[in-house]
Amino acid sequence: MSVSKELKKGAFVNLFGVVGKMTAPIFLVVVNRLYGPDVFGIYITANIAIEIIIAFLTSGFKDGALIFVSRFADDKEDQNELYTALSNAFAWSIGLSIIVLLLALTFGNTLLEIVYKEEFSTDLIIMAGIMIFSIPLMAFERIVLAATQGLKIMKYDAISNGWIRPLVLLVFSILFWLIEPSVTGMAFAYFATQALLFLVSIYIYNRELSWKKLLYGFKTFRLNSELIEFAIPQSINMTLNRFLTGIDVLMLPAFGFSSTVVGFYGAGSILVREIRSVKMIFSTAFAPFIVRLHKKSLYEELSHHFSKTSAWVTTIAIPIILLMAIFKDVLLAFIHPEYGGDSTFMYFLLPIPYLFCSFSLAGNVVAMTGHSKLNLMNSVIVATTNTVLNLILIPKFGIIGAAVASAIAMLILNTFEVIEAQIVASTRLYLRDIVRPHLSGMFAAGVLALSLIYVPWFSGSILAQLALAALIVSIYGLGIGSELFRKVRSKI
Repeated sequence: MSVSKELKKGAFVNLFGVVGKMTAPIFLVVVNRLYGPDVFGIYITANIAIEIIIAFLTSGFKDGALIFVSRFADDKEDQNELYTALSNAFAWSIGLSIIVLLLALTFGNTLLEIVYKEEFSTDLIIMAGIMIFSIPLMAFERIVLAATQGLKIMKYDAISNGWIRPLVLLVFSILFWLIEPSVTGMAFAYFATQALLFLVSIYIYNRELSWKKLLYGFKTFRLNSELIEFAIPQSINMTLNRFLTGIDVLMLPAFGFSSTVVGFYGAGSILVREIRSVKMIFSTAFAPFIVRLHKKSLYEELSHHFSKTSAWVTTIAIPIILLMAIFKDVLLAFIHPEYGGDSTFMYFLLPIPYLFCSFSLAGNVVAMTGHSKLNLMNSVIVATTNTVLNLILIPKFGIIGAAVASAIAMLILNTFEVIEAQIVASTRLYLRDIVRPHLSGMFAAGVLALSLIYVPWFSGSILAQLALAALIVSIYGLGIGSELFRKVRSKI
C-alpha cells in the first residue's frame, strides 16, 4: 500500500475520532447551563493548568514511545529495544507524575493564593485539588495510545480521545451535577472520566502489547539515553507550547477579571480551538511516515506528502473558520444567555487555527525527525514573547488584547517551524501544492468582510446569517475548483 493510501486510511480513522470530539460544544452548553458561567470559568482555568502539567510529564515520552515503537515494530529481533523504550517511557512519565502530585498537594494552594484573588482562588483550589489526582492515570493512558500509534493502529486514539473522553465527561458532568451542582461536582466528573479512560487504556495495552515483555523490560531496566535525550527537551517544548495556547486564559483572572469573563473568553477560545482538530485528523496518521521516510532519506517524497497533507488540512479548516466568524454570536449565546457581550475578540482568535492548520505540521516534521531541542528553543522564545505581549496588551485591551497576543505568538512559532523543517529535516513546503485553499480562503474572507461592513442585513436574523454562510462557502468552493487557481499553481 502506498504512503498516500495508508495516510488516507489513517486519516479516515482519525476523522472518526474528530467527529466524536464535536460533542465539545455540547459539553460547553451543558456545563454552562447547569453549573453556570462562574463554575465554567474556574473549570477552564484548572483544566488548562492540568493540561500544561501533563504535557510536561508525558509529551516527550509519548512522542518518544511512538518513534521507538514505529522504528522497531516491524522487526521481531528488535522487540527488546522496543520494550526497553516503553519501560523507560512509563517509568519516567508515571514516576514524575507522582512527584508532581505530591508537590502540588504540598505547595499548590499557596501558589494559587499568590497568583489569584481570594474570590477566584478559593474555588480554584477546590477544583484543582481534586483534578490533580488524574495526572498519573493520564500519564499511563497517553503512553499506551502513543505506542499503538507507533504500531500504525489509529483506532484506539480515535475511540478513546475522540469518543469516550468527550461523551463520558458530558455524562459524568450531568450525573455529578445531580449530586453536587458546584465546582466540587464538576471536578469529580473530570476525575471520574480520567479514571475510566485509564481502565480503557489497560484493556488496549492488554490487547495490542505484551505485559510479559514490558515486565522483562523493567526487570532488565536500563536507561535509554536516546529516548531521554529526545523526551526531556520535547516535554519542556510541549509544556511551553500548551502554556502558549493557554496563557491568555490563565492570565485574565490574574489581572482581576471575573470568573464569568474568563468563562466567556474561555468558551470562545474552546470553540475556536476545536477547529485545530482538523489538523489532528492527518497529523497523527502522518507521524509514523515522517519517521520512516526520513530514516530512508527520502526527502523529496517526504516534502511532497508534507505539502499535500498540509493542503488537505487547510482546505477543510478554512470554511469552518469562515463559518465561525459568521455564527460566533449565535454560538456564544447558545452556550449561555449571559454570554451576550461583545464577541469581537473571536475575530482576533480565528487566525490561530488558520495558522495552526496550515503550517504547524512542520513542527511534527521537526519533532519526529529527532530535533526536539529545536522545538524547545522555539517554545521558549515564543512563550516568553506571548507572556510579555499578554502583560502589555491585557491591561490595555482586555480580552481582545489576550487574543491578539496569542495570534502573534502562533505566527512566530509557525514561521520558525517551517524554516527549521527545511533546514534540519530537508523537508520543504511546496507553495504550488498549498496555494489554492489559501487564495480561495482569502477571496472568500474578503467578500465576508465587505458583506459585514457594507450590508448590515447580513448581521441581522439567523436566516440572514445562513444566507451569508451559503454565499461565502459557495464562493470558497468555486475558488477551490476554479481554473484560475490551476493556472496560478502552474506558474509557481
